[in-house]
Amino acid sequence: MATWRPTLLLFLFLANGCFQQDKAGTSQILTSDPQTSYLPVRSCRISNGHGSNYMVVLASAQAESEYLSGSGPLPKGSVIVAVESDQADCSDLTGYTLMYKEAPGYNPTAGDWHWQRLDDQRDVLQDGRVQGCISCHTQCNRNDFTCSPP
Repeated sequence: MATWRPTLLLFLFLANGCFQQDKAGTSQILTSDPQTSYLPVRSCRISNGHGSNYMVVLASAQAESEYLSGSGPLPKGSVIVAVESDQADCSDLTGYTLMYKEAPGYNPTAGDWHWQRLDDQRDVLQDGRVQGCISCHTQCNRNDFTCSPP
C-alpha cells in the first residue's frame, strides 16, 4: 500500500497544476497587451503574405517613425507586430507575426531580424531565422525588411 502513495501524490500535484509554470513556448518578445504597448502603423487590410489574412501592424515606439517613413534601418530592440485576423474588420484574432531587431551580426543577410509566428494564445509556432518570413521579406530589404511604408 505504501508503494503507490508517492505516485498518487505526484499525480494529484500534477492534476492540480502545482508544477505548472508559464506555458512552454509562449512568446517572450510580445507583451501581454500588444494593442496598448505598441503604436498602430498600418490599419486593417488584407495581406499578400501571412496566409492572406487581414492584419493590423503595430510598432514599438522606437520603430514607429522609421517604419512609417521606410527610412530604416530600425534600431536594435525594435518590434513590429502583425496582428492577424480572418475577418475583413480584423475583429477575430487568429495569431501574430513578430519581427524583433537583434544586435548586428544575428543574421546580417536578413537585416538581423528575429521572427516569431504565434497562435492566438501567444504560443510560439515558429521562432528565430524563419525562412518563410525571410524569403518574403527579402523583397523589402530596401526598407530594412519591413515592407513599409504602409
